[in-house]
Amino acid sequence: MVVEADIPKVLLLYASQTGNAQAIAESLSEQLGQAGIVVQVKCCSQLDSTSALLQVSCLVVVASTTGDGDPPDSARKLWKQLKKWQSAPLTHLSYTVLGLGDTNYNNFCNFGKSVDKQLNSLGAQSFYRCGWADDGTGLELVVEPWCEGLEVALKLHLSSLSMQEPTPPEPAADGDDSSESVSRTTGNNEEFNCNQKYKGPLCENNRKLEMAISSENEDVVCKIMAHYSIDMLPHHEVEHLPLRCCAFPKDDPLSIPVLPAPYLSLTLTEDCDTPQTTASSGTLPVAASQVFKAQVIKIRQLTHPTAVKTALEFTLRLPEEGIHYHPGDAIGILVKNTQKEVELLLGLLGLTEIADEGCELSIIPGTKKRAAAIPSFLPCKSSLRYLLEYCVDIRAVPKKPLLRALAEYTTNPCEQRRLLELVSKEGAGEYTHHVREACLSTLDLLMFFRSCRPPVTTLLEHLPRLLPRPYSAASSPLAMPNHLTFVFNVVEIPQGKSVAFSRQGVCTGWLASLASGNCENVEPVPPSVLAIKDVEQALSNFTLASSEDVFIDIYLRSNQSFRPPTDSSTPVVMVGPGTGVAPFLGFLKHRQKVGVGVGEWWLFYGCRHKDKDFLYQKELRELEEEGVLNHFMVSYSRENDSPRYVQDNLIKYGKSLAPLLDKAIVYVCGDAHNMAKDVFEAFVSVLMNHKELTEVNARKMMTKMQLDKRYLQDVWT
Repeated sequence: MVVEADIPKVLLLYASQTGNAQAIAESLSEQLGQAGIVVQVKCCSQLDSTSALLQVSCLVVVASTTGDGDPPDSARKLWKQLKKWQSAPLTHLSYTVLGLGDTNYNNFCNFGKSVDKQLNSLGAQSFYRCGWADDGTGLELVVEPWCEGLEVALKLHLSSLSMQEPTPPEPAADGDDSSESVSRTTGNNEEFNCNQKYKGPLCENNRKLEMAISSENEDVVCKIMAHYSIDMLPHHEVEHLPLRCCAFPKDDPLSIPVLPAPYLSLTLTEDCDTPQTTASSGTLPVAASQVFKAQVIKIRQLTHPTAVKTALEFTLRLPEEGIHYHPGDAIGILVKNTQKEVELLLGLLGLTEIADEGCELSIIPGTKKRAAAIPSFLPCKSSLRYLLEYCVDIRAVPKKPLLRALAEYTTNPCEQRRLLELVSKEGAGEYTHHVREACLSTLDLLMFFRSCRPPVTTLLEHLPRLLPRPYSAASSPLAMPNHLTFVFNVVEIPQGKSVAFSRQGVCTGWLASLASGNCENVEPVPPSVLAIKDVEQALSNFTLASSEDVFIDIYLRSNQSFRPPTDSSTPVVMVGPGTGVAPFLGFLKHRQKVGVGVGEWWLFYGCRHKDKDFLYQKELRELEEEGVLNHFMVSYSRENDSPRYVQDNLIKYGKSLAPLLDKAIVYVCGDAHNMAKDVFEAFVSVLMNHKELTEVNARKMMTKMQLDKRYLQDVWT
């Protein structure tokens, strides 16, 4: 379809931190382009200044929220400029916003909502309802219908602008069939009439023969599994997994999205120009320094061997010059996918023999993908092993465009049908339940759908970047110059319905392997014969045996607000169960060095068992005895003692806390899924019960504390 020159162009701006907003914006651009709508896609960082908006008639913003309701790094400069504008310079502008957030965090979609409010205050008019997508329940639940409705709304709105009609028609509501924009395609990518739907296999017979799995390739996969002792789910269990079972009769038509246009080409070269650094290219999230190597000088296990979770503390030696951090800051650790998983993926794709040969990425000439470009985190020249080990997240939950592409390379008709069900409009609930909520990884998907053998470029086109993992500093630079400690639980992922074989977290498993290979520990003693002091003594012996060659690549992550107050008279309330106590140990060590002051410091900590997983028990008790920590409240969730959780203790000591909340800074660190929400509600209850506020006014006070940066969170899901 040819777009007439007098139809205004649309600027599609995205503000992305981890890549979700960018991926959605690019996919939306493809969809709108196929509908004949001229779209210019830009990252907020690519906009020279807000004055560029004066030349735009129609603006679509896809904005994620990061931190404690903050804009992504890429949008900070533009947002500062936008907030400085006054009066109404954007009365000519029509706009809409798609916000990405997570309801596990208090400030849900805060940046997107702030953009909407600011644009409106500057005179811009919304032509289509804003959408607020929740990563906690599945972004696609809002994103997909919002994008479909946007296509219809844009056509009507742009048409009205060209005809100088003052009021555009109302957009179609979610789920209204009148806003149907899903394409129906066949394997050769020919478009059908909109009323036609997919009814049968996409693969032709000759293609099945070309893509048939050879017995030799299966042998390679079996050898890899045997070599790494990978205990795969039995074949009979895999065959009957709900993930693989078709949910609709095979004759029922499906509404499937258009096939994403391939755009990457990979060519083998004689030289292997593998990058020397383990860091993939691309901007590092919240970076406050360049990547540098830190020496691991000590590893300590903080939990008893029989504890439910294993907590490890790493102590790093930092370079003496140019690296400075503050209590509350964090580090980003550059990680790599595990060797056995990379080998397994190479085996599944039949690429084992050429994994270490040089390769070069380029754009397919004449690709139909709009503004096709090699992802910034993929080096143009490297090796297949490097790309899969350091650059892409092979454990990422596959999004629908990837599943749609994978269906093209699946030879088993039942498996192919199931993949198409998962991406279809009819199978939206199936995708949510069996893929997104189950946290199915791309690697597991290929393990379960064994006739799916895509070219590696398909994975490189769709898999997100392997992101650095953040960890809060548990130390103070005043107490430990040129050193930094951090603590984490080793994540254990058991075999199950969506996990082909058991494994550990990508980063925590790798760090744990450093511990097991470089640490010495005393022979475990049954907990029944150990006193608490004996446990502490045993665990203190878990130290690094040889650290000469143990380095990890890290960078500093700035956290300007999550820091202890500079005014020593300010009361402080810290809530950090489990490993959430880490930054508060750094706070307290810092306070110990700079001086206590008159402000009361409270710490609410929680663990399962007092004699198994009470992290930093000795250090915290000593700080309490010295008066550095004024009030130390501990709860044990698996003991008979009451209260069980940190929020229970907050309510218990609410009478003492309530007067402090007018001036205190509250810090919350730990799990966002349950704990952070419960703690917030506990403070609301404290205000209602001991300051005699209504629930509405109590929540208003909590909101004001957040706006004033007196209720700060460092939480994760």
